[in-house]
Amino acid sequence: MQPYLAELSRDGTLRGLAAMLDRGVRAVREGDVDSERLRPIFEKLDEAIDASLAGRPYHLSWAQVLSERELPANANRRFLLVQPVLDVTDLQPAKKPILEVRQLAHDLGLEPENGVSVRITGDVALSFEEIGVVKSQAAASGIGSLVLVAIVLGVGLRSFRMVFAVIATLLMGLAFNFGFTTLAVGHLNMISAAFAVLFIGLGVELEIHMVMRYQQALLDGRDHASALRETSCDIGTSLLLCSAATAVGFFSFMPTDFVGVAELGLISGAGILIGFVCTLTILPALLSLRPPRTPARATASLAWTTHGLTALPMRHPRAVRWAALLLGIGCIFVLPKVRFDNNPLHVRDPSSESVRTFFDLLSGSTTTSPWTLNAVAPDVETAKELARRLRQLDVVGRVVTVSDYIPSSQEEKLGIIEDVAMFLAPPPGPDGRVPPPTVDEQIAALQGLETSLGHLLADGAPEDLAPSAGRLRASVERFLSSLDGTQASAASLAVLQHGLLGSLPEQLRLLSRALEAGKVTLENLPDALLERMVTGEGHARIEIFPKRDLKDHAALAAFVDGVREVVPELAGSAAEILASGRAVEKALTQALLTALLAMTAVLLLVWRRVDDTALVVLPLLLAAAFTVEAAVLLGIPFNFADVIVLPLLVGIGVDSAIHVVHRARTEGGIGSDLFTTSTARAIAYGSLTNIASFGTMGLAGHRGLASMGQLLTVGVILTLLCNLVVLPALIPLRQPRGAELPAPEPPPGTSAEPGD
Repeated sequence: MQPYLAELSRDGTLRGLAAMLDRGVRAVREGDVDSERLRPIFEKLDEAIDASLAGRPYHLSWAQVLSERELPANANRRFLLVQPVLDVTDLQPAKKPILEVRQLAHDLGLEPENGVSVRITGDVALSFEEIGVVKSQAAASGIGSLVLVAIVLGVGLRSFRMVFAVIATLLMGLAFNFGFTTLAVGHLNMISAAFAVLFIGLGVELEIHMVMRYQQALLDGRDHASALRETSCDIGTSLLLCSAATAVGFFSFMPTDFVGVAELGLISGAGILIGFVCTLTILPALLSLRPPRTPARATASLAWTTHGLTALPMRHPRAVRWAALLLGIGCIFVLPKVRFDNNPLHVRDPSSESVRTFFDLLSGSTTTSPWTLNAVAPDVETAKELARRLRQLDVVGRVVTVSDYIPSSQEEKLGIIEDVAMFLAPPPGPDGRVPPPTVDEQIAALQGLETSLGHLLADGAPEDLAPSAGRLRASVERFLSSLDGTQASAASLAVLQHGLLGSLPEQLRLLSRALEAGKVTLENLPDALLERMVTGEGHARIEIFPKRDLKDHAALAAFVDGVREVVPELAGSAAEILASGRAVEKALTQALLTALLAMTAVLLLVWRRVDDTALVVLPLLLAAAFTVEAAVLLGIPFNFADVIVLPLLVGIGVDSAIHVVHRARTEGGIGSDLFTTSTARAIAYGSLTNIASFGTMGLAGHRGLASMGQLLTVGVILTLLCNLVVLPALIPLRQPRGAELPAPEPPPGTSAEPGD
């Protein structure tokens, strides 16, 4: 390649390239040059001319031309490791440095239309995009849930004034909860950002019970003041107990090691108490501003729809209990299939640039995996010995220490480089170059090449060169015919020259530097490299890369645990992710058990009856088991976002269970009119508002919010069934032996009056 390099270093323009190829064609005709040497560059020149005529960007890889072989995929990919300066006072601390990087790329023309794409990823970029997505989608989910809740309230209450009072109270409570969050925590994370949707779903349930009981009192002929007093006396205790039990359940998240869950527990627990206070103060005050007229009687639609459910636990309690027991036992066989997805990328927006780029790195070779391990050795020699042992592990793909940057057999390699430099001398300096060509000189050089190609084809070009030579000649003719001698001709020639020779100067510079290589020692390694690999005290870093793709949880666990057998103390992203996943699994179990125990303790303390407490807890456990089974059947794994679903469902479901048991305590049992009461209607519509609220979150594009919303929606439905079907079937067990329940009544008609 030396003659080509020497000529192009002297005249690295379109004129020089065309003239060099012209001489090459003549040399082929005279038999002095192997035709196979010219075919690749003929094909590249033909591609460049076609792209220029079509207006497409084109860049000839001179690295590929000089090596005379196809470069591997992503051979042109380069990595920049950037340490940004973060503004911790901003909600998005990395916003400024990321925007600066994008602006620099734009200023340098590193854009797709020029054949170059700059993609940013890493923990900082992932967090930056995550905050933006969660902010927008959590806000959209909150607004959507509020709208759907208002629609459900309109159907259930059939009173604009009451719906307005409930929504206004809800918004004021939400504002108070935001204020508490600002003072107590100061920020939101990926999980606690969903608290607004949770507050709407849980807060409105308290208000529905209050308003529907108040509505029933008005229907029974009470005036406004008497109706409010009767409502407060009747359900105030159960509302307080529901709020206390749910809040205690949320506060039980706080001791967990998972900060996201702990902060959500604090925010949501306080939100439940705020919602309770607002329900007993702001809601009655708003209702008193303009007391509503006597409301329309509840329609029979709910009663007719639910009469089958009503009759089932009342008429066949044993069958319901046995069915629940068998289904619960069936869940035991499904539990081993429950899995926790510890990949934090799977809870992020898969369409974002940082996530797509991160997945590309994970799927690449072991040299590009961003999930690595790091160990520290007391000195460089110890690091070399540990690296040798680590390379013998099946789970390790590559190990790097500072010693790996010092080549072996340096004397032999330097001798080879000196021999190469003797005949592949660096290109001449500026004094050896010719002046830039004019437009006419460039056109003349192309015409000369076209003529030489014509002579070659006429004389009978070699079989391996004839097709590419014929295509190139036709392309040169089309290009020359497109030139009209104006300023546009100069621009077309400049574009073609840049596409063909734009990368050559950099390749020549790299070649020159390669021929100037000298001996490498630990002392003359770059300072930036030494700072990354060796501390000031002489401790040496060992960077360990995996052999397999760590998107698979089993591969991640095998990699970290296998390396830990050799080096017990590890750092690095791979170890952090595995440890985080295990901590979250532990936090889920701890939060669930703590929530159950705390709520059980509250119920025992207030009711002082084991049987009533068991009636509340058993349906919750059954609903949790059904939710886990549904997650397995629907293929929804538990992840960093939806690990809170089961503890949340316990907090949500306990309210309805308390109201049903409270009714049984006050009336000595539950008759067949359960579903015609304001209690049952409040439970049903409260669950519908929860489904509407969580369902909007399930439609989010963000995977974490979506999976959380989907599981919560399914869980609320199953919890509703357990509380309104299984729980009424269990209540007869607390009746004194021989006690009789009221006989089931026929389905109520449209004229039936709901009782309480």
